[in-house]
Amino acid sequence: MKQLAYSSGAAFLAHYWALTNARAGGLVAFSTEDRETLDVMCQLVKALTSEERTILLADPAGDDSEAKPGAIRRRRERAQLKLRRLLLAAGIVH
Repeated sequence: MKQLAYSSGAAFLAHYWALTNARAGGLVAFSTEDRETLDVMCQLVKALTSEERTILLADPAGDDSEAKPGAIRRRRERAQLKLRRLLLAAGIVH
């Protein structure tokens, strides 16, 4: 497997979503390298709390009726910052 390298947390999440959807859909041949890459990505995502994962992996256009938009935005920004720190520590984001 190649060393993972991304320009941002958003790029990491986009690739994570693409691989997750490809695996779940079964429409695209899922290579061994893709499987290994997704395994590494899943380990990084598991370092986040359940709430952080939910916030980051949810549809950003979705709404949360129990929280105000400002609160949602702040929670999302904190989760993005934590992910960025994890990716920097792992040498994945430069």
